[in-house]
Amino acid sequence: MRRLVVHPPANFVSANAAAFKALGVTHATFSAGPVVQSASGDRAVADVTGLYMLPQIGTFEPQTKVRLVKRRGKWLVSWSTRTINAHLGPRESLAVNQNWPKRAPILGAGGVRLTTTGTVVAVGLVGERIKDAAAVKTDLILAGATAAEVDPALVLAKAHPTQFEPVFTVSKARFAQLKAAAGPHNVYAVPGTQFDLQTARQAITQQLSDQLVGAVGPITADQLKALGPPYDASSIVGQRGLEETWERRLAGTPTTEVNVVDATGAPVVRLATHHGRPGQEVRTSIDPRVQRAAENALAGDTHHVAMVAMRASTGKVLAVVSDPADYEFDGALQGQYPPGSTFKVLTSTALIRKGLTPDSPASCPPTVTVDGETFHNAAPDESASTLAQAFTVSCNTAFIGLATQHLAPSDFPAAAGLYGLNHATKIGIPALMASVPKPSDEADLAATAIGQASVVFSPLGMATVASAIDSGRTRLPQLVTGAADDRIKPTRVPASVTAALRPMMASVVTSGTAAGTGLPAGTYAKTGTAQYGTGSNLKIDGWLIGYRGDIAFAIVTQNTGGQDGGPVDGPLIAKFLNALGPGA
Repeated sequence: MRRLVVHPPANFVSANAAAFKALGVTHATFSAGPVVQSASGDRAVADVTGLYMLPQIGTFEPQTKVRLVKRRGKWLVSWSTRTINAHLGPRESLAVNQNWPKRAPILGAGGVRLTTTGTVVAVGLVGERIKDAAAVKTDLILAGATAAEVDPALVLAKAHPTQFEPVFTVSKARFAQLKAAAGPHNVYAVPGTQFDLQTARQAITQQLSDQLVGAVGPITADQLKALGPPYDASSIVGQRGLEETWERRLAGTPTTEVNVVDATGAPVVRLATHHGRPGQEVRTSIDPRVQRAAENALAGDTHHVAMVAMRASTGKVLAVVSDPADYEFDGALQGQYPPGSTFKVLTSTALIRKGLTPDSPASCPPTVTVDGETFHNAAPDESASTLAQAFTVSCNTAFIGLATQHLAPSDFPAAAGLYGLNHATKIGIPALMASVPKPSDEADLAATAIGQASVVFSPLGMATVASAIDSGRTRLPQLVTGAADDRIKPTRVPASVTAALRPMMASVVTSGTAAGTGLPAGTYAKTGTAQYGTGSNLKIDGWLIGYRGDIAFAIVTQNTGGQDGGPVDGPLIAKFLNALGPGA
């Protein structure tokens, strides 16, 4: 190209390359109009129209004039920056500028905003202070960051050792917890971390920020690859939860301008504008009052606890809590935990559909052996002579005896289907309700009957079961307005099932495994204690599901240290229900 230019300046190649790079040109063609010569015959000019493909805008068609001079009988280009663009002067450059619209809100029940602007703490790194990168990564992940956030920050911190490289953001309340955390993995104490106060969008509660709603922060390399244009390395995007899942809807698209800018980057001439679109709100069923009651009930508990509350008459999810929030997934919606004796609600459902009633006879021996595998009761002195009594005291051997006598392997997934659990959940955010496979043999059937074997549930799935028993209709949970599951109509739970299960669940609270835990009058429940792991020292998860009035709930406490679900979860749910009051 230089040989076609008369007296090309030193920056000829770099200036042209810089223009294409600044615009992000992916393809370009040019068409020239007629060449008009001067009267002297040694000068000429032609109008040239460029057709550029730009990733942010699409088609950009600038026009310019190419001036020619004749030297020794040969036409050469008389080049200047205005040959690139008619408006581009010396010491000026081309730039693509994006102006993103204000991010749309995430709304809860009644249109209440679940997002607001407040002070957050940016947790980041300063490379020159890092002594042990592996320890820093471990502590950041334990504090709630993801590996996808930590790894690129460590690379940048090494490349720019004096700069602050943000990793993720937390609320001031969460920062106070991290700072006060005991043990060797305190992220505040590990050399290399730094904490900066910033003003940013956040959810109205700590739990919502940590999990369901999520937060916003600097885009990661993986996110940039997935999102593509118009996002770039400077973009602020959703991190976790609804903010991440609904990023494109909430963010909208930027208004993109092609500008001539001066040496300071200030626009001088606007060459083209591609108008973006505003973000659109995401509406959810989360009720801030119910959400806060759930968060307050679980606050201070030292275990990992996950809980979902639903309105039984509508299927709307009112509260979602996973505490503490140091998992990379939302345990309330995505956790897959063995349900233990809460699954006896489904086993009872299958038995009732086979013609049994609460008064059907049952026996509760201390142990029972099925195909060489021995099963025990939680307490050796349990006794029951009917299905209802076995449900009240949660007698494992009684349920195994009834199941092996009356049920076929297909009856378990059929009972799950009655409560909508065989459905691929589509509520507007990744979620799983349950997996109830067909038992493979008689021993597997026995284990399945008491919520062990390969059966797993999330609190969302168990809350859906409790909601169906309460209302008499199976309603798939609804969280984000307009999600696919919103269009699925409720189905009726057989009256024989609800007529039997409701008094059985009431007796669990008045005289069974949830008695004496503080649950208010009018609460219907089923406890569960699930073992998992290998070897002789099995871990225990404690469950409680049920309803009161129109509020259905499910809660699981992980690794209770040997305690059963009733004593562990009963006081938490009692605090939650008492905070809501009757008629909630």
